[in-house]
Amino acid sequence: MKPRSSKRLAAASLLIVSALYSSAPLAENASSLELSEYRYFVIYPHFEKALKAQKNNDEQTALREFQHIHKQAPDNIPLTLYLAEAQRHFGHDDRARALLDAQLKKFPNDARLARALNAIPVKVAPVTNREQLLAQLQRCEQSPTPQCRSEVGQNALRLNERDIAVQQLNDTRFAASEPGKRLRQDIIGRAIHQQAWEQADAMFSVLAREKSLTPAQEAQWFNVLIAGKRDDRLQQLQAQGLMNSTEQRINYATTLAERGERQRLARYLAQPQPRFQSAGDEKRWLYLLSRYSENPRSALAGFQPRFAENQRYLAGVELPELLRERRYQEAQQRLNALPADEWLNERFALSIALGDSQNAVALARRLRVQSPGNLALLDSLSYQLISIGQQRAAADMLLTAWPWRDNGAQSERLLQRLIGLIQRHPDWASPTQMASLLRPHASPDRRNLQARLLNVNSDCGQVRALLGDLSPRYDAASWQLLATCYQKTLPGMALYAFQQSEQRQPDKFTHSAVALQAWEVQDYRRAVQAWSTIPPAELDNPALFAAANSAQAAGDAAARDRWLDELRLRGATENEAYWWLHSRRYLPGQPQQALADINKALAIEPTTRALLSRAEIYRQQGEPRKALANLQAAEKREPDNAAIQAALGYSLWDNNQMSPARKALEKALASTPDDPTLVKQLAYVNQRLNDGKQTRHYAERVVDNIDYAAAAQPLNDDQRQERYNFRRLHEDVGRRWSFSLDSTVGLRSGATSAANNNLGGQPGQSYRSYGQMEAEYRIGRNMLLNGDLLSVYGRLYADTGSSGVVMPVKNPFLGTGVRWKPLRDYIFFLALEQQIPQGNGAESDTMLRASASFFNGGKYSDEWHPNGRGWLAQNLYLDAAHYIRQDNQAYTADYRISWHHKVAHGQTVEPYTHVQASAWRDGYTRTTYLGGVGVRWNTWSGETRYDAWPHKVSVGVEYQRTFRTVNQSAGERNNLFLTLGVHW
Repeated sequence: MKPRSSKRLAAASLLIVSALYSSAPLAENASSLELSEYRYFVIYPHFEKALKAQKNNDEQTALREFQHIHKQAPDNIPLTLYLAEAQRHFGHDDRARALLDAQLKKFPNDARLARALNAIPVKVAPVTNREQLLAQLQRCEQSPTPQCRSEVGQNALRLNERDIAVQQLNDTRFAASEPGKRLRQDIIGRAIHQQAWEQADAMFSVLAREKSLTPAQEAQWFNVLIAGKRDDRLQQLQAQGLMNSTEQRINYATTLAERGERQRLARYLAQPQPRFQSAGDEKRWLYLLSRYSENPRSALAGFQPRFAENQRYLAGVELPELLRERRYQEAQQRLNALPADEWLNERFALSIALGDSQNAVALARRLRVQSPGNLALLDSLSYQLISIGQQRAAADMLLTAWPWRDNGAQSERLLQRLIGLIQRHPDWASPTQMASLLRPHASPDRRNLQARLLNVNSDCGQVRALLGDLSPRYDAASWQLLATCYQKTLPGMALYAFQQSEQRQPDKFTHSAVALQAWEVQDYRRAVQAWSTIPPAELDNPALFAAANSAQAAGDAAARDRWLDELRLRGATENEAYWWLHSRRYLPGQPQQALADINKALAIEPTTRALLSRAEIYRQQGEPRKALANLQAAEKREPDNAAIQAALGYSLWDNNQMSPARKALEKALASTPDDPTLVKQLAYVNQRLNDGKQTRHYAERVVDNIDYAAAAQPLNDDQRQERYNFRRLHEDVGRRWSFSLDSTVGLRSGATSAANNNLGGQPGQSYRSYGQMEAEYRIGRNMLLNGDLLSVYGRLYADTGSSGVVMPVKNPFLGTGVRWKPLRDYIFFLALEQQIPQGNGAESDTMLRASASFFNGGKYSDEWHPNGRGWLAQNLYLDAAHYIRQDNQAYTADYRISWHHKVAHGQTVEPYTHVQASAWRDGYTRTTYLGGVGVRWNTWSGETRYDAWPHKVSVGVEYQRTFRTVNQSAGERNNLFLTLGVHW
């Protein structure tokens, strides 16, 4: 075939193939792949096949086809990117990176290759030490890329290897890249942080040479040079036009001033001045010139201010200098050239310096009008007016300005100055101004100052209004003033205020004030402490007596005797107080010596306290009449003295004069209504007088007082017992009727027991069971003798006789009689009883009877005990009876001891034992001896707030052994009885 024909055939074939492929969409065209139409035609089948294989995850076909295409056009960048993307798709990042890196070496400025390479994730091995860093650097030097340069630089900074980081910037291509710029900025930041000023300066210098220095970086560079004290370098750059703005020059000069480099600053200020854009900057420069120039006056004279306010400022700088140097004539000339309404401060200062008080006052007033709220100005003006003798003008100015709102130290100083002036000249303040000055300020410190004015008029109402909050910030004088105002109305508060004054000013006068006030409120120990802080030599005789009296009241004998010895050394013994105090040292052990001293005191002056002391000694010596005589003498001197009335009441009690005792005690109680001891004593006195109503009244008050104390603190055993005792007194005094039922029942048919005379059976008889019921009515006390008790009673009693019944229903008798208790303090009764049989054929008889009980009082009584879990009780009962008609006698002695164990409130289980001897005589004497052990259950009931339990029920069982009797066989001597007792 001819060549021409071959070409035609190839062209035709190309047209045919093109037509065949034109129906399918192409992913890329020749232009986008940067291929010619022919080359695109040749590789397209492989390209399409590779794309489809990649889509189907056919790794072998896709990579083979893309590598074939890349070999056809090895320098084609789009085909290289397709191959690299396919390698990455199938997980071959290393092959893709190598492909792109090799291509970048051919085309180093191709951004597409760089972006694709940077997009491949790099597994960064951690770099934690210098060896690892150097290894990373070596790898990077073998194949340097911007990425590896950045990583090395950042790791170097992290490991504080700045030199290695800086070395990476020697790669100009990297330095110009974004990572390079970022690394440079990081190096600068690290250098600043580590104060490597020179290195930071070098970094900024590179930026300046490259013309890439931003304004923010330039400001940062300026701060670096300032911080590093690289003054020469800074001035060199300023000479080149860098960092030479007005603000930067002022800031640099200010920095030199703060560092104290006066010579360098003076040279810097001598350079041509900046062009100022604001009055503030210019003023700052003026200030530096006036303070740090080698010749400030010359520098300021040669300075031409641009702004009007600085022109005035410059004049203001010169005038104080003239005034300071006392060049008053030149200062006056300068001021005369200025407007009259300007430079008033300087004009005022010049008037003060020249002693022109009239002009000074006028200028001060003009200045105050210009700045009415300026306390600093008010402070200066008032002080300087006072310095030239214009106190009245200063006071008027301060009064006009009061009240000022500021609460600082300057305000306090002004108030102190004003108050000092008004204290010396109260008439300078009008009543309205004085009232304003005394209006309480919110600040305690101000009120403390205001209180000083109150010394002028001593108005206690104002004192309490100002100082009544008791702020700890008040000084000694204020506390003293407050204490004086409280002395009459609130003496306890007065003591507190005197103590606060003493803490702030501990001298003889405050110690004495505390001691005297402590005496007034009866805080005697505090008074002794205060007196003890003053050396005795500094106390006059009245103070020594006051101190000794305080010590006596506080019970401090050593302190009392120490002050008495000082008085003796001074010869101050011809004094009632001395001998009365001296007598105290002998009590209570040497009453005769004490009595001798008191007699000396009374011989000098018959004082009330000496009479009371002598009465107390007589009372202790058992001479109640002499004690009463002295108390009555003391009462004549002070008839309204509650203490004397109380002592008199007790003494009248001792002398058994109950009605006068009640009168005296009631008078004492009227003056001291809260004295619990007087209330108790009045309960006893009214009981003696048989005034049941008043006795119960005072007993109720005692109970109320104890209950009130219990609300604040639990009662102790003594208080609980006392409360019970007064409730028992209250119940007993109010009782008129008493009822009782007593019975013993033998629990076996052969049981017999002698009829105890304490139950009142027939003498000489024995019964299985016995019982009686009794009702008693109290007629009253003090009926026959002083302190006795008289009552009438009736009783019904019966026994089992010789029958075999269990209950005591045989031989009933009715007994009626009168019972007399002649002794107040002992349980002893006499009775006269008429006994009347109730249809049993027996004869009536009259019984005379005497009975007594011993050991059964106080802690051994059978009465309920409010304390403890139980108590031991005992009783010795003696009884004797004479039957007049029968002319018979019966006697009984019974001793019992028992333990009351509390099982509940108002209930006890009582095991007991007793022995009994009884005898009867009807011509000849017969005796019986027996013993018994038993247990009883006792329950009390019916208590109220003021009444102890009025009712008691006892049920028990007793085993009894008869040791000796008559008419009783040996087999009948062991018996068991049921006992019952009801008392209502």
